[in-house]
Amino acid sequence: MRIRFVPWALYVVAAACSSSPQTRPTTADQAAESLTAQSFDGEQALQGLPGASCEPLPAQNPLAAARRVLLVSVDGLHQVDLDNWLASHPGSTLATLAATGVEYDAARTTTPSDSFPGTVGLATGGTPKSTGVYYDDSYDRTIYPPGQGCTGNPGTEAIFDESIDFDSSKLFSGGINEAYLPHEKDAWGNCKVVYPHDFVKDNTLFEVVKAAGGYTAWSDKHPAYDILNGPSGHGVDDLYTPEQASLISNAPTGTVNGVDLAGTLAQCDGTTNSLPLSQISDYTTCVPAALAYDDVKVQAVLNEMDGKTADGTRPAPIPSVFGMNLQAVSVTEKLPMGGYTDAAGTPSAELAIAIGHVDASLGRFVSELAVRHLLDSTLIVVTAKHGQSPIDKAKLAMEAGGNGNATVQDPLPFIDSVDPVIGNRPSSFVNPNSGVPYDTDGHLTTDDVGMLWIEHTQDSTTTASVVTALESNAAAMFADVLPPGTIFSSNITSGPALAGIFGDPSVDPIAAAREPDVFIQPNWGTIYSSANKIAEHGGGTIDDTHVALLVSLPAFGSAHVVSEPVTTTQVAPTILRTLRLDPAALEAVRKEGTQVLPGLF
Repeated sequence: MRIRFVPWALYVVAAACSSSPQTRPTTADQAAESLTAQSFDGEQALQGLPGASCEPLPAQNPLAAARRVLLVSVDGLHQVDLDNWLASHPGSTLATLAATGVEYDAARTTTPSDSFPGTVGLATGGTPKSTGVYYDDSYDRTIYPPGQGCTGNPGTEAIFDESIDFDSSKLFSGGINEAYLPHEKDAWGNCKVVYPHDFVKDNTLFEVVKAAGGYTAWSDKHPAYDILNGPSGHGVDDLYTPEQASLISNAPTGTVNGVDLAGTLAQCDGTTNSLPLSQISDYTTCVPAALAYDDVKVQAVLNEMDGKTADGTRPAPIPSVFGMNLQAVSVTEKLPMGGYTDAAGTPSAELAIAIGHVDASLGRFVSELAVRHLLDSTLIVVTAKHGQSPIDKAKLAMEAGGNGNATVQDPLPFIDSVDPVIGNRPSSFVNPNSGVPYDTDGHLTTDDVGMLWIEHTQDSTTTASVVTALESNAAAMFADVLPPGTIFSSNITSGPALAGIFGDPSVDPIAAAREPDVFIQPNWGTIYSSANKIAEHGGGTIDDTHVALLVSLPAFGSAHVVSEPVTTTQVAPTILRTLRLDPAALEAVRKEGTQVLPGLF
């Protein structure tokens, strides 16, 4: 029976431990001198390391049994998806995990709900206010575009997606090509490359665990997830990032981690499980290929459970914290033959297959942990870095050529009517992967959201004049009815209202460099695109942000539901506290006061 009381804990628990939050942990090398990662135990590892250790958990707390954490982000998984699955599949793996777990049915991810801030939030405990990470395509007023060093005026679009790979058409793309990265001046005026891990302003839980002597691993969809390494650049020991945006037709011959990716191309039928055959390209265009792509990363986690590296080729410690993202649910929510059949979140046939595949993948994890006698000591966290909007196809509205009500007008022409430089001052550098230059002197990013950066040092246009132009055309942009449940009080937000959420640019250097001048939250279901899809994420609607969050451990013994509102940023401090590490070792936790999840400690 699912109940709403957690007997071993109070519902409001501060993130603080016995240590001073001002003291940083020592280096991983120092910690590792006295402790092997294979025998990592937070209580032992942190003895004598100031600023990092927590009091031991009481013996009666089920989490006292936990010695490692497996974190799985099922991208696109809404709370309604989890509710519907549990109701209709009582014998499933998710139901088994929920039967000895705590489910948070009012969990919200970050706004913006892009993959980058969502993932960074899970790993740092922070929102863009402290991490400075708003999107994988954002803007920074202090850095320089690729290809010009630190010459000219600062201020450039900052892109950290597949386009920074050596060759994004290949599954193993060669990693990040620093020639495609922006530059910045350090404190001494020296020009340096900005890797994704340099871009995030706060440390990650991987860095904290590694500094305490633990071994860390993660698998995600682009090499750009180097961002999880954190400012040290070394937080994740085993980072496995096969390129999701690579061409299915370029899949390696044979198998990858035991998966025949190349063979999935023939399974894409152009009608019921993929885009039309002429539009099939990467692993986001065909459901069978997306499922197989996820299987490659699932096997990576299984390899790590077995004491190997993600690719299975070398021995490695079993990680103290590890995990991955699953993409197929998100992919299938977007594809026109996928999504939902009604406003209640009933999945289409293809989406039901994708969710079932998630359940089967989790089942493989549980089985392997049990075989390795690790299940009873592994906390499993299942959540989502973002949702997807709209669930109800009747709400879908897109630009001309798109699906749904295809009469939406893009914000850019209205912006350019008063500030024609936005989007019209490209860098001299043209990215060979994407074939496009980077914006300088301001930038607009859109999905089911719009974020506008104005370069005020080089542009006399005022934010107020742009806002007036946008507000005058709000109906045409489908930005005149504020969706319920957002963090905003109006569709078009700027000035003090935006500063109240993300920081005051006049006093906060992160906000001054990174905060958008204008945030456009369009009407529920609106997507600023004409692409062949039926859903997107990035905005702040309920469909974007109300995600599943389940924490499971056999020692919990029964099912529990916490209906108190929580955020996915609370996962990071919760993981550290579970490992007997101080959540306050995370900079974003200290800055934003992020608490551990209620009902656990």
